[in-house]
Amino acid sequence: MSSSFDVGSCSEKGLRDYQQDAVGHHVSSGGLVAAVADGVGSHEGSDKSAQAAVATVLRVAVLEASASSATGLGQVARAAVAEAASEVVRDQVARHYNGSTTLTMVLLAASGVAVVAHVGDSRVYLLRAGRLTQLTQDHRIERHVLVRYLGAFGLGEDAEPDVLATTVFPGDVFLLSTDGVHDTLSHAQLAAVLEDAASAQVAAEALVQSALASGSRDNCTALVARVPTSSPETVRGAP
Repeated sequence: MSSSFDVGSCSEKGLRDYQQDAVGHHVSSGGLVAAVADGVGSHEGSDKSAQAAVATVLRVAVLEASASSATGLGQVARAAVAEAASEVVRDQVARHYNGSTTLTMVLLAASGVAVVAHVGDSRVYLLRAGRLTQLTQDHRIERHVLVRYLGAFGLGEDAEPDVLATTVFPGDVFLLSTDGVHDTLSHAQLAAVLEDAASAQVAAEALVQSALASGSRDNCTALVARVPTSSPETVRGAP
């Protein structure tokens, strides 16, 4: 499978005083690494925790041919989350702040395998053949009470990610979102935007703007990655 993914992202602070979400991706010959993080609650420094988590994933998760199997990609994903958890705590100690964050990442290998790793209540969805499926399960017991996260108290089992693998097919669309988006828009609304948008960037922007217009009071972030139905020569979505 080609690594010519169409990738787009959008992140807005909305009605919040400041932006606590972070988002990023990297495309290489081995495939796509994408991540979103959402600083938890109103804790001072949660924005820095989210930024540190995403930056660490993009630095650590390197896709190579040797890690193109589900097992190999799972090891890469677990190592990236573990390093992100450690980096968040190190950054907090060095810069004297508290805070915690969710972290959700997707590895899309050019070999045709996808691995999702997930801590918190940011989500990954898969749109395939017109059907939208939520791949992750929220780690929360109430609307704003997380039981797994990275950061101030996110040590040990609290930071253990769920990891799952799936085969990637041409035309698949992956959505990574923070709760400002998916807690506001319905499943049907998410699917409609992903199906109708002319590009991944258009879809990401439409999801965020739709969530804000529908009354979201949280930061809103969406990252959309579309697997090509063919194999074009150029790599799209590269930063």
